[in-house]
Amino acid sequence: MRFLGFVFLLLLSHYALSCECPPLQPILKENSKTYNVIFFGKVDSVGVCGKDGISTAYFTIEELYKGAIGKQVHIDFDCGSACLMSFAKGEEWLIYASYPAFDKLTVSLCEHSRKHIDDVSKDYYAITSQRSFADEKHWLQTELGIQPFVVKNDLNEQQKTLKPHNDQPSGWKKIGLLVLSLFTMLVVLMISKRK
Repeated sequence: MRFLGFVFLLLLSHYALSCECPPLQPILKENSKTYNVIFFGKVDSVGVCGKDGISTAYFTIEELYKGAIGKQVHIDFDCGSACLMSFAKGEEWLIYASYPAFDKLTVSLCEHSRKHIDDVSKDYYAITSQRSFADEKHWLQTELGIQPFVVKNDLNEQQKTLKPHNDQPSGWKKIGLLVLSLFTMLVVLMISKRK
């Protein structure tokens, strides 16, 4: 009886820890509208999994299909739950990302982001969506087109260099301000004594 209870708990724990995603439909123009950024890129590096179960993958984008971003981008992803994603340096991905907060792109395992896998028989997305990686990339190129990258302009550079600061007046200006302050205090003192 104990053995059956152990087997039952083992099966229950496997079910409770598994990630279940709904069947993935092929990407179409209608469902591509749910994503803020879509691109084909290569992983440059991956950060460690944080205590909050979130990590960051850094990409160099080769083709941008949707969104207003630069050629270098970082994407946050789940690395701590049953629905964790896995990125490795040098991998090629089609990324479908969204902005849950300002300047914070995220991806999810249960969405359309997919890694380029040479063996199509091992590509889960090719099997479920009936579209290979190359076919999907071609579809994105023809339907959404290749978009230009956002180029950093002078205003962006000025915002980085103009940080909050406190300018102090020069020595002579300090003396002048001190004399002006003393004169103003004497005038206020004289007026208040007369009343």
